[in-house]
Amino acid sequence: MADLLYFLGLTKGRAGWMLLGTVLAVLVVGLGLALLGLAGAVAVGALAGGAWLLRPVALGRSAARYLEKLTTHEATFRILADIRLWFFDRLVPLVPGRIGGQATGGLRAGDLLSRLVGDVDALDGLYIQLVTPSVVALLAALALAAILSAVAPPVAVAVLLILALAGLGVPALTERAGRSAGLEQVRRAAELRQQVIDLTQGLTDLIAHGAVGRALAEIDRVSERHGAAVRRQAVIAAVGAAATQMLTQAALVAVLLVGVAVAGGAGEGVGPMLAIGAFVTLAAFEAVAPLPLAYQMLGRTRAATRRLREVAEMAPTVTDPSQPLSPPKPLSEGSDIRLEGVRFAYPGAVRPALDAVDLEIEAGERVAIVGPSGSGKSTLFALLMRFHDPDSGTVRVGGADLRALTQADHHARLGVLSQGTPILAGTLRDNLLLGSPEAGEASVARALRIAGLDRMVADLPDGLDTWLGEAGVALSGGEARRVALARVILRDAPILLLDEPTEGLDAEAERAVLAALDEVMAGRTVVMITHRPAVTAAMDRIVRIEDGRLVP
Repeated sequence: MADLLYFLGLTKGRAGWMLLGTVLAVLVVGLGLALLGLAGAVAVGALAGGAWLLRPVALGRSAARYLEKLTTHEATFRILADIRLWFFDRLVPLVPGRIGGQATGGLRAGDLLSRLVGDVDALDGLYIQLVTPSVVALLAALALAAILSAVAPPVAVAVLLILALAGLGVPALTERAGRSAGLEQVRRAAELRQQVIDLTQGLTDLIAHGAVGRALAEIDRVSERHGAAVRRQAVIAAVGAAATQMLTQAALVAVLLVGVAVAGGAGEGVGPMLAIGAFVTLAAFEAVAPLPLAYQMLGRTRAATRRLREVAEMAPTVTDPSQPLSPPKPLSEGSDIRLEGVRFAYPGAVRPALDAVDLEIEAGERVAIVGPSGSGKSTLFALLMRFHDPDSGTVRVGGADLRALTQADHHARLGVLSQGTPILAGTLRDNLLLGSPEAGEASVARALRIAGLDRMVADLPDGLDTWLGEAGVALSGGEARRVALARVILRDAPILLLDEPTEGLDAEAERAVLAALDEVMAGRTVVMITHRPAVTAAMDRIVRIEDGRLVP
């Protein structure tokens, strides 16, 4: 329950929408009670000439129902958007130290996507299916108690006991029955998303190794388990709905039987009142009908909240100091790099990724880092970007220990070009301005010229506003690399960290990127991971690393 209360606390910014939706939901039930009460009174002749009231009440109830659906769904969508932003905001400090790197704790892209999409979606019933219906049902029970007490107190007692079974007993049973099925549904949905993402991302390798059939079989297995959990939920929902319907009929019978037994020979006025009581009882039970399904899904909602909090409450690997140092102004004055006795090991690793590393890079110097795969090159970059702090030793930039600077201040001095070349779904302009949103047209034009993209942009039908598609599908590998290079140029940072900048490019594309890099690197401190002789030839110094140690 603590998890549910925690996420309800996140909805306080939408309290106005939630309150309005709940008030409208209460109004709908109130008008429903009035409508059926009036209908009963007119049917038995207890309200002579009152039939004209039925039309405005019915129209008012329809209008209130429409507004209630509109408002509660608007509130729900806004709440889900807020929760997604809240969750994403907490993911950012975890990347890549906790997520996306070697110390991920088992969190992969598909798992995170499942939490961000599926688990947040599972919270849609928290307000619209749980909180609001519970409030409405309680108020409907109080209204029914007041009306039936005016008819005959024993009738009120009998009907309220049955209403308690429908509004408390049946939901409690469906919640208990649906708890494990809801947990299984959430787990299997997350696993299914992960399997499908693994299949699509690794399809080339799976085809090459003839493993597509095994991957599809695994997806079928997980899908069947997920479907079984969904079917169990459907059966529980059907039983809960049937039980509520049976109790509704039992309440109507109780109104008549208990009412007649109590009335005895009390006179002709009792019959019309019992008829009105029966109609009002029917309307009140309509208010409790959604509760069994809502509480049945409580297990699914709880599982989703636990999965979201599990990630959101992870401690990041690095944090900003409480009293940070101010970086030098201008930033170019602090572009020398010093690693002193640096040692770092990933959690659970048998040996350190870096051990006793001492390295000095002067401002404006170009240094190539070479070495076999797994030797510690990427870890060295991760420490330079302060994605991790060393277990011992210090990393200094501009004479300051990186732990004494805020991450934002440090990253403002870095221009990073990775071999991954991330291109986001958006326009070319969006991708260029990703790290420098304030850059003007002249700066963009200069970056395009240096990166060799000016002619390509001139040939595009929409120029910089051309849509690049998912992962830059509209670009070739060389074009995507040059877009990333233009992004680095726009940063105008004094320190460049280049990770295999020409990896995967053909000879012509490599020459074009190297020519652009030569102009970009002028006057800047450059640290480059590479294994290509054509790249190392342009560097001032080559540093080799093996098994986490620098080799003389």
